[in-house]
Amino acid sequence: MTMLAHFLAFKALLLAVSMLSNKVFANVRVTNGQPVRANYVVLFPDAPTELDDRRFLARQAVDSTATYRYDVRVVAVDAEGLLLLADSVMSLIGKMPAVPGRRCEPVSLVRGVEEGRGRYDSVTDLHYLDLSFEFESRRA
Repeated sequence: MTMLAHFLAFKALLLAVSMLSNKVFANVRVTNGQPVRANYVVLFPDAPTELDDRRFLARQAVDSTATYRYDVRVVAVDAEGLLLLADSVMSLIGKMPAVPGRRCEPVSLVRGVEEGRGRYDSVTDLHYLDLSFEFESRRA
């Protein structure tokens, strides 16, 4: 089990959505110090938020049951584009990431304080929306 394998499996789910083809990046797009005005998605990598086999006195191990949470930022030049991409990202709910040697649970939306709110940044002239997803990964 590696963090990279889980990240790539989640990213593959995003890339499997035709609307998101060639629109998934690991950070905000910048050219000459300025944000790129385009419609795209930023997938932030992360470590497991939980590493636990849920057994009394069980010690943590690198291959223990892990909960992975990924934050996705949808960026767009207008509100319609923002919602169109966000709908595509939301289609991941219920899908199961494929990680070799692991059994992953379906992806679910995580409710958060800032997540799910569309915002407009007048400095960059871009709309954005943050969503968080998680899934649990167990030994196969």
